[in-house]
Amino acid sequence: IKHWWYWAAAQVEEGASQQVDSLCKEFSLAGGELLAVRLYPQERLQLMEAGLTAARRLHDQRAEMVHLYYLARTYTRVGQRDTAMKMAQQVLTLAKRLNNRLYKAKAYNVMGMVFYHTDDFEQAHRMYGQALAISSALGEKSEMGLAVNGLGHVAHILGDFENARRYDEEYLAIAEATGQPYDVCMALRNLSATAMHMGDEPAAVAYAERCVTLCEAIGYNVCLVGILVILGDLISARGDLVQAREYYQRSLALSREVNHAANEALVLCQLGRVSRQLGDMPASLSYLESALDVAERIGDSWYSASALLEMTSTLRVANQIAAALSKWATGLEMVAALQSPVIQGIYLLEAAWLWYEQGYTEEAALWLGFLKANWGILVPEAHADYAELYGKLEMRLGQTSFADMLEPGKALDLEYIMKALLDGVRHGAIR
Repeated sequence: IKHWWYWAAAQVEEGASQQVDSLCKEFSLAGGELLAVRLYPQERLQLMEAGLTAARRLHDQRAEMVHLYYLARTYTRVGQRDTAMKMAQQVLTLAKRLNNRLYKAKAYNVMGMVFYHTDDFEQAHRMYGQALAISSALGEKSEMGLAVNGLGHVAHILGDFENARRYDEEYLAIAEATGQPYDVCMALRNLSATAMHMGDEPAAVAYAERCVTLCEAIGYNVCLVGILVILGDLISARGDLVQAREYYQRSLALSREVNHAANEALVLCQLGRVSRQLGDMPASLSYLESALDVAERIGDSWYSASALLEMTSTLRVANQIAAALSKWATGLEMVAALQSPVIQGIYLLEAAWLWYEQGYTEEAALWLGFLKANWGILVPEAHADYAELYGKLEMRLGQTSFADMLEPGKALDLEYIMKALLDGVRHGAIR
């Protein structure tokens, strides 16, 4: 495929004949899904751009629409989201002109992806909802699966795990009904992650093990890298940090092999965390610097914020409080913009630790009071950190005084807290 495409792309660039244009266009339509799964993103872009050029020279609007769709998906994945959105809008325009409802649904699904990756979760939910409505009316199970998968991701990142599980189960049912093993893998991975965040470890492990078995059987490394991280998280929560690190390292090697940059950033964050827990601060900071580099390269503010958060924790544990505060403040702007209670909850817990380390016990207790009243937003891997700080404050303040200090935090609103913290950073009160 690669050799053929490189020849065809060169011919197109030189202003090839109508026959070569036609071959180039038809080949990309037939092989688009395979190209989307197997080739590295930059290669996909080069090859699909050549197909788009050929389709336009032939005035074939349907082929143009299909190529724009594949390109929009790929540009989303490499972080060029403005380009992706423009192409998705062109897909929608052509789909309306050609009265092609399936590609209207596809365009909305891609727009949902773009909004999701630019942290506009309300718009992402709306786009995925439109895609689901159209594809359901058409009975297009594959596109329905993409839409409910997207809706599940939005629910998950907003901490709405009940709805996330409902969407994940629907995605799995569609994948099994249509005989799509790749989608079955993705649905199992999603269900495992959701079960983990709901504290249902047996279900999380069962889904994860089933996912690993299927991924290995069909060679689906793109999904395998993610489920290995989840298994590492589950094992880490049990306290076996060395085995968890082995899962993370395997995921890291595979992520680099298949060029899955987003998972690479994620697993580097996890390696930074587990290295810190094992007492290896230099290794922790090295992993986290690499995670931040990858996240910034692909333009992913979620993973950038995650890397900065883990750096904050490592520096705090190493008793470098000023440096820790600096990293925390840098990440706070991103976290506030994300509007995700899940990551905001972890940032707030880290704020409580930093305030505690500086002797501001009343403020630390305030944040813990809020988290205690809103326990659902705190991910399971943060529970041990919460319990440790809770115990330290209770010992320092006395049980009765500490309980009294927790109370005001329970009445606070997360949006109010984030605004107060941001104001503190922006006006120099927090440095």
